[in-house]
Amino acid sequence: MNLFDEFFKIVRKFGEKKIQYTLVGGVAMAFHDEPRFTKDIDFLTLPEEIDRIREALKEINYFESSEPWTFKSTKMTSHRFMKVEDEKYLMIDILLANEERHRQILARSIQEEWKEGRITIISKNDLIWMKKQRNSDQDIVDIRKLQDDKD
Repeated sequence: MNLFDEFFKIVRKFGEKKIQYTLVGGVAMAFHDEPRFTKDIDFLTLPEEIDRIREALKEINYFESSEPWTFKSTKMTSHRFMKVEDEKYLMIDILLANEERHRQILARSIQEEWKEGRITIISKNDLIWMKKQRNSDQDIVDIRKLQDDKD
């Protein structure tokens, strides 16, 4: 199972369903800096979109793999979905924009056109802000790369 093939399947499905989202996390890093290894795909969306996202992901063989949880540091609620094929799996984390700052991130997202369709990506400054909130070792490395980028 190829992460980027799955990513484009999901984005196309979200486009078909007119689901508002923005790409965040490691895959967003690939658009802003350079690709790096990641084991999941992260999206930020509005809480009112979760039922439509659940339905859209089910249509392409994802299932909700755990109970939702809320991060204390970001106050975002995460819904984890998984797809399993031939002993390989992929996780999708859907982060709900529970606060006004998160909704502003969605509003400032960048629209990119690709041969596979339109992709909505978090802005570089907002990605840095989100990574500072979580502040894991990987986030610190990502922040440094994003801040060192001269573009």
